[in-house]
Amino acid sequence: MEIYDNLTIELSGANLIEASAGTGKTYAIACLFLRLVVEQGLLPENILVVTFTEAATKELKGRIRERLRLGRDFFSHNEAEDEFCAALQAGANPWWPGREKALERLDLALQTFDSAAISTIHGFCSRALQENAFESGSLYDTELITDQRPLIQEIVADFWRNNFFGEDSALLATVLRKKWFLDEMAGFLRGKLGNPDLVVMPLFDKEQLAQLSGDCRRSYEQLQAAWQEKRMELAEIFASHKGLSRAKDTYRADLIPGLLAAMDEYLAAGNPFEIFAGIEKFSAAYLRSQALKREEPPSHEFFNCCGELLELVEKRFVALKGSLFLFARERLALCKAERNIRFYDDLLTDLYQALSGGSGRELAARLRERYRAALVDEFQDTDPVQYRIFRQIFAQGAAPLFLIGDPKQAIYSFRGADIFAYLEAREDVPEKNRFTMDRNWRSAPEMVDALNILFLQQERRPFIFPAIAYPSVSAARDKRPLVLAGRDPAPLQVWYLRRGEEDRKVIGIGEANKRIVQMLAGEISGLLADGRAGRALLDGRAVLPEDIAVIVRSHDQAALVQEALRARSVPSVVQSSASLFTTREAREMYRILMAVAEPSREVLVRAALATALFGQSGNEIAAFFEDDQAWEARLAVFKDYHDLWRERGFMVFFRTMLSRESVRERILPLSDGERRLTNILHCGEVLHQSATAGMLGMEALCAWLAERVNVPPENEEFQIRLESDAKAVRIVTIHVSKGLEYPIVFCPFSWGGVFDPDDTVVCHDDFCQVVDFGSEDFAQHRIKAGNEALSENVRLLYVALTRAKYRCYLVWGRFRHVETSAPAYLLHYPDEEVLDAVARLSGVMKDISDQDLVARMTGLAEGGQQCLTVAVDPLPAVPVEESAPSTVTGSVLPEFIPFSGTIESDWRVASFTAFAAGHRESAELPDRDQGISRGTPGWEPEVLASTAPTGSLFAFPRGATAGLFFHSIFEQLDFATVQDDALEVLVANLLGRYGFEISWLAPVCAMVRKVLGTAIPVAGDSLFLGDLHRADRIAEMEFFLPLSFVESRQVAKILTHWSGTKTGTDLSGVAERLSFSRVQGMVRGFMDLVFRQGGKYYLADWKSNHLGNRLEDYARDRLAIEMEQKLYHFQYLLYLVALNRYLERRDPAYRYASHFGGVLYLFLRGVDPALPGNGICFELPPEGLVRDLTECLIAAEECR
Repeated sequence: MEIYDNLTIELSGANLIEASAGTGKTYAIACLFLRLVVEQGLLPENILVVTFTEAATKELKGRIRERLRLGRDFFSHNEAEDEFCAALQAGANPWWPGREKALERLDLALQTFDSAAISTIHGFCSRALQENAFESGSLYDTELITDQRPLIQEIVADFWRNNFFGEDSALLATVLRKKWFLDEMAGFLRGKLGNPDLVVMPLFDKEQLAQLSGDCRRSYEQLQAAWQEKRMELAEIFASHKGLSRAKDTYRADLIPGLLAAMDEYLAAGNPFEIFAGIEKFSAAYLRSQALKREEPPSHEFFNCCGELLELVEKRFVALKGSLFLFARERLALCKAERNIRFYDDLLTDLYQALSGGSGRELAARLRERYRAALVDEFQDTDPVQYRIFRQIFAQGAAPLFLIGDPKQAIYSFRGADIFAYLEAREDVPEKNRFTMDRNWRSAPEMVDALNILFLQQERRPFIFPAIAYPSVSAARDKRPLVLAGRDPAPLQVWYLRRGEEDRKVIGIGEANKRIVQMLAGEISGLLADGRAGRALLDGRAVLPEDIAVIVRSHDQAALVQEALRARSVPSVVQSSASLFTTREAREMYRILMAVAEPSREVLVRAALATALFGQSGNEIAAFFEDDQAWEARLAVFKDYHDLWRERGFMVFFRTMLSRESVRERILPLSDGERRLTNILHCGEVLHQSATAGMLGMEALCAWLAERVNVPPENEEFQIRLESDAKAVRIVTIHVSKGLEYPIVFCPFSWGGVFDPDDTVVCHDDFCQVVDFGSEDFAQHRIKAGNEALSENVRLLYVALTRAKYRCYLVWGRFRHVETSAPAYLLHYPDEEVLDAVARLSGVMKDISDQDLVARMTGLAEGGQQCLTVAVDPLPAVPVEESAPSTVTGSVLPEFIPFSGTIESDWRVASFTAFAAGHRESAELPDRDQGISRGTPGWEPEVLASTAPTGSLFAFPRGATAGLFFHSIFEQLDFATVQDDALEVLVANLLGRYGFEISWLAPVCAMVRKVLGTAIPVAGDSLFLGDLHRADRIAEMEFFLPLSFVESRQVAKILTHWSGTKTGTDLSGVAERLSFSRVQGMVRGFMDLVFRQGGKYYLADWKSNHLGNRLEDYARDRLAIEMEQKLYHFQYLLYLVALNRYLERRDPAYRYASHFGGVLYLFLRGVDPALPGNGICFELPPEGLVRDLTECLIAAEECR
């Protein structure tokens, strides 16, 4: 490649400029821009400058404007030093127009600079489409949508309905077994719909799908026939063959009957896709893999046939993935056209397709006329669509096109960037127009030399692919401002961690992290201590925390580093690209906004009070239950906030709340107080901007925030801000660090390896991107994908190390997964070409010793002319007690007053579960029919499901998981508007989610229809749950009640008093069974369903209990026994106390006698319209009983 020179490069044609780290890429762009203005007389609006983020666009615009201003000042006065402008004026190239002309052009450029065409790639495409609507076929009023995920979810749901409730419904069994639900389908489509040239494989047409389904059916029938004929023979093979392993997971004797029974059931069901767990043990391939040594595995035609069927079923599932892709690609385009919407990626594809269409030549000509030159920044982060747009526009003619980037820094593949687009452009650009920038303006000479030595260990293929070379660079400045007295002066410090006896072959991730962060914190603490003592100086001053950066791979690693630094009182900040809406503060802000929007909803207010902004503990919130006056005052405050927001706007309310609640004073003393407060203030600013721009009221702003908290947007607009500009160590991920520089850098975790891709691989055939999820070339593509991942791993290391200006620390050792890391490749990969670089490297590193690893690094250091040093198991420079005091407010711990009080051990959160179980401690969760444990009163052995009629709901599995499943159905279902297809989609998804077979779909759907369509007898009337609208019901209504001192005997006394004639229900048995120790605190519970119908409120509970295998087993008398044994009478009375208090406080007109309709316990397995009242227990407790229990439980002192 040619050496790049800002002064002499010709301003014409396509040019590729490779700008290695620190070589002045942005300065070069600004110089090219100035030359285009001065030498060719172009206006800023005629020079297209494209970069890839809004932040980079803003920075680039500022740098170019400043470059033009400095040039004008130089040519005006010749006073300021400007080597570049001086060389231009001196005639460094033949295109100099003269000083007067240059000044005139620069003045005009600065005057019109606000119209400069400097933008992101999406901004350029949007402008090109709007300004050329006729040529591009774009509509003027197309709406730009930022997030297409909701539309993808909608399309996936359509695909589910179209495929699994039609002729391919049998395939649903495989989909559920694979746990490939709607979310997984949407995830599969991610990144596959934006590139029109993407090759997706394998894809099947309708005829091939029909053929494949037919092959599955025929293979299944062959297996059925073979099993029917040879079952006894096969059973004998499994029972006695000497070649079979009898391990616990293979063919142990006690497992054989279950395997045979499962095969019986599978082949009797008639669905080839409803395969069972363990069926692979009947295949020839599995039998061979599990055969004992020196023994031949059994052979039988049935085993071959089973293996063939499993391969066909898997192939049919793979074909389904292809069908989803084709369906989504077609439906997505139709939906966008119908709704006249466009997403960000559509801006690129629409312009690319317009340029490739019939009017493409005219459109390209108009764009070339508008933009006489183009500069594309960060070109290594482009993708094929973006590159082909520029190629289509500027391929014709001599208009200058500069593609500027560094393939060694291509690290954003997870965002869709494609290094192979850069390599394709490299091939397209003539060799004479390929340039490299060879002078590093960032780092000290020894730092540059150290990196040259490291990366040129693989001189022919430093980044796996020969097209990505490592051109040696030299330092542009002979400057060494960092002085470290008493420390090794080598700029690249390699820390090697040896394995201990406890580590065995490798050092585990957890142990490695622990050792590394302690060493790192000790070294940083030591550097800062040396700075205070005058031994560590930078430009003559002490080394400060802000001179140091720790570059990590993940946010979890960042947290570990920050915790270790905090333990040594070293101030630090985490610089992250994560979204603001992923933070705890955003979620808490949503809870506060909901409470302020509806201050009369006390549960929302309590939720707001529990946030860090209000900072009230559970005890403090519970105390409000005992102090109505204080609670009313607190509600009044929220009402004030509500009025303030409504009358004067969000920001006035927000700032008032911060002041009134002393949020700053409460948050800042916390260890991460600055981080939290920054997020809170950022949330307020974002909400204010949204409310103002969109004219959003309370409900609309709450909905806006809820949407983003639930599905955080992926764009950079809402990235977390740096919490402080104070003197603090920067902790930053590699991806965020790109483009930044620091005097001292630590790279403690750059030894991560390459992980095998899952069942979908992304790779390249030549320059074409391929997505393969099961083609015949899958193995080959998996190897290519591994090589590409290894190459990106090396590029990540390059980016991390090149952030350092004067000193860098790299940690190395035989950690877990290190065998496919970037250092392993650079230091130990043999100089040979192989197809599978990952496998070759893994083989080299598998059994390598510490001695060999250290010797390789030591040899490198000895030949490195004192620019690299290896330290084995380095010790912290200073002990913890000598660490530096913090300079960040709030990080120094206050003096604590010794605690001398007593903690009451009988205060706890109680629940029905705890009361019923003799007050054993257990967390209260939504009621899911957990049942009663063995040994407690009422426990009975379960009836075997084998006695139930096959396919009936009586045979449905039992237990807590079944309860979860049934509760989820009724929680998510819209009773009044449910359609058969929507019900089946819901039930099918939940069957898969909870691990039940799809064969239960029809029985469960039938049960739901029965429950909704059964007349439920209530006091003197009946009702239908199918008439309930969502607005008239609350599912899983949670409650907390303050619980004073109470014992079981007090409750039993009340139940006995009201038993029998006073209630119509015998409560004496319940009273006898209650046994719990004295307790106080809170009582918590979840009501399955609270609904309103006919002017009355009802409390309902779903029960999945199995009472027998006949409808008669769910008659009233049998339900009465179950209600007593399981203490359900006490359960609904407890819930009723809570519900009655809630209704009395919410509605002043509410009266129990007039407005409460009763309690319903619905035993789902026994509800049937043909037997009125079957499976349904209805109770209407007397008001006196509810009052007595309320006084006892809520104010127990009055009951004693």
